[in-house]
Amino acid sequence: MKHFGTVKKGKLTLNNKQLFNDQLQQYEGKDVVIKIVERNNNRTKDQNSLFWKWVDIISKETGYTKEETKELISYKFLRRERQNEEGFTEVYLKGTSTLTKKEFNDLMNNISYWSSTTLDLTLPTYD
Repeated sequence: MKHFGTVKKGKLTLNNKQLFNDQLQQYEGKDVVIKIVERNNNRTKDQNSLFWKWVDIISKETGYTKEETKELISYKFLRRERQNEEGFTEVYLKGTSTLTKKEFNDLMNNISYWSSTTLDLTLPTYD
C-alpha cells in the first residue's frame, strides 16, 4: 500500500484519504509498519497535467476510457522485468508516480512519437 500526501505544521494530509481508508481495512486487527519518506525528484505538476491531457485526447480518439488508456500507455512504455524471490522473471508495470522528471520526460517523448506515428495524432505541448 503506497499513498501520497503532504506534511504541514506537523499534520499529514493525504492526496486521496478515501482510498487510503478503503485500503486500510485489509489490515484490520493486524500489526503494521508505517514508513514515511520524502518524495523528491518526481514528475512535476506541469508534466502530470500534460500527461492527463494527452490521456484524455488519446482516450477520446481510441474509444477507450481514460483509465484504460493509462493502462495501455503503462503496458506499452513502462513494462519492466525483475527476478522474484523464487528466481523467476516476473513482468510488472512501473507506476507513473514513481518516475523521475527525466524518466517522465522520456515517457512523454515516447507517447508523443507513438501517438503521431501510430494514431496520427499531434498532441499539444506545454501551454
